[in-house]
Amino acid sequence: MAKAMRNEIMQLFRDELQTALQEGRSEKQFIADLEPLLRKEGWWGRQQMTDPLTGETQEVQLGSVRRLRTIYDTNMRTAHAAGHWARIQRTSKAFPYLHYIQIERPSKRDDHARFHDKIWRVDDPIWLRIYPPNGFFCGCHVIQRTEGWMKRNNRIVSEPVDLEERAWTNKRSGETVQLPRGVHPGFDTNPGATWLDIEAAADQVMPELADDRRARERGLLQALRLRQMAYRRETLIISDARGTNLVLRDAEPELPDRVSIDTLLGQNPQFPSESVDLLHSHLTDAPLSYDDLLTLGSPRVRSITAISPGGALWRARPAREPLRAQFSDFARQAKPILDEMSAGMAPQDRTHVVQHALGLYLERRGVIHYRFSLTGRLRDLFEQFSDLIERLSS
Repeated sequence: MAKAMRNEIMQLFRDELQTALQEGRSEKQFIADLEPLLRKEGWWGRQQMTDPLTGETQEVQLGSVRRLRTIYDTNMRTAHAAGHWARIQRTSKAFPYLHYIQIERPSKRDDHARFHDKIWRVDDPIWLRIYPPNGFFCGCHVIQRTEGWMKRNNRIVSEPVDLEERAWTNKRSGETVQLPRGVHPGFDTNPGATWLDIEAAADQVMPELADDRRARERGLLQALRLRQMAYRRETLIISDARGTNLVLRDAEPELPDRVSIDTLLGQNPQFPSESVDLLHSHLTDAPLSYDDLLTLGSPRVRSITAISPGGALWRARPAREPLRAQFSDFARQAKPILDEMSAGMAPQDRTHVVQHALGLYLERRGVIHYRFSLTGRLRDLFEQFSDLIERLSS
């Protein structure tokens, strides 16, 4: 769906996929329902389009029956795979093993055959890299197995397999990642595990929200994360107390890491007089920035939440005034400590440590409520510099 760059086109896809998933509509029904809507919006056939990332205009293939078939199949398979993984986690004590099965058909992928009939425990890290589907129209799946089944069939856990990872470079972003041989780009993650990680993180950082509101914001944050990975730009969503989305705004290509919140709040006449919530994506696994936290000084802002590419979540809410004065106090305290203790730190690591320490500093003074859920790399970084963070935030 990467070429569906208009928000209204993305929403059409989302709505129709949701309906197809809930009502069990077939691929034929999905295409029949969506094609006339896309034609009406002018998103069909080959057309000249300007790439928002590069500014270049070129002829591209937009909507087609083949593309809709690919979108339907990919989204249905990954949605069901995510649901299956959640069920696997709930029943892992009774069914502690997963059995990889490749369907025997003429179009099967030879690269996936090396996983066929292999059995590993549910908690084996390999399932975070090769849990099917592993490519477009991939028909592989897993079957849960019990201890009893393993004994009756004289099966044991398979030996570790060499994933034969190879470098792949995203032509749009320039980012290079390692992919297991035979796994298509974008399919080297477990969609269910990713969703459960986001769910747990959201529960951790949004305990004050009702279940339905937290579920809604969790979905928005995951959508923001995926959008950032596709466009390599931050996106901001502003919503009101009822959960109604008022604004969805992407950063400009020349400033991909910044969306002007002040401009949006000051100029949008549709905003209610009540406070609003801000949700946005980060380009890196970074804590809430100085500018992020400074927005909490506005009486219009009730909360700000950010999600990183790796799935880290950050959330802050104002507790009391004054906010801005505390920033100055932190800066005066931080400089001599940083000069003393941060020698040899990489610039990005230094920035992340200082931003996190600022959030903790403001919370300890009762100015904001600050919650976060860390990814592995950030957790390691903050543990490494825990003494520095403690001194900066105390």
